[in-house]
Amino acid sequence: MERKITIEEESFYKEDYQVRMLKANNLNGILKMGGRGINEKSYYDYDVSGKLSMRAMFERSKINAEDIKTFLKDFRSALKEVETFLLNIHCILLKPEYIFYEEGKYFFCYYPLAQGELWEEFHGLTEYFVKQADYQDQECIRMVFLLHKKTMDENYSLEKIVAECLQNPQEDYGVTENQDGGIDKVKEEEEENMQEILEVIGTLPDLQQSILRMKHLEGFEVEEIARLTGSTPVAVRTNLSRARKRVKEQFMIHSKVWN
Repeated sequence: MERKITIEEESFYKEDYQVRMLKANNLNGILKMGGRGINEKSYYDYDVSGKLSMRAMFERSKINAEDIKTFLKDFRSALKEVETFLLNIHCILLKPEYIFYEEGKYFFCYYPLAQGELWEEFHGLTEYFVKQADYQDQECIRMVFLLHKKTMDENYSLEKIVAECLQNPQEDYGVTENQDGGIDKVKEEEEENMQEILEVIGTLPDLQQSILRMKHLEGFEVEEIARLTGSTPVAVRTNLSRARKRVKEQFMIHSKVWN
């Protein structure tokens, strides 16, 4: 059975180059779209048969590293496809309710009347990733916080950020090959201690994990953490205090004291 979603706009419908191009072609990663005008309004219909929105997918589950990797690869491909057909990349909608998934692939809505900037929309999506991330998945945490932090920069390069996320995590820990073909680990003892700390953090309740990581690993201010987590500054400070205490206690038991 065919299933559609419709975006309605209070404006006269116009069949421009974008609409004609989308109707005449099947763009890889872009949902099939139809447009119409009724009573001085524009309606854009998207075929989502057999697909599930990102918001619905992660309403009761967490986003893991493989989810992020698949999304980034498909998003990058969709951007290239849109550019190939001389369309506007800023018309790709990046709210979770407009991103759809089917059989291992993500699909995007191309909305000809979109007014936002892709860079701002993508940063907003990274905030959703931060909230929905699986905090037991270390690789997922690395990627979602990297995405969120890097996209706060003005005039950031989306291509470079995506490439950095998809690189081998081993490269982030200063691992290099020596002349004998072996592996040298820079500051190995410090890294082992940090890994123990991360493992302890992984045992905390999800909210405390999120707050602790944002504060100490990503450098966010309390007010920003409160906004991202839908909490209050007072609640953030309380959870931060409890999380710090718990981590210190557990780290002292399993390893050296965390100074």
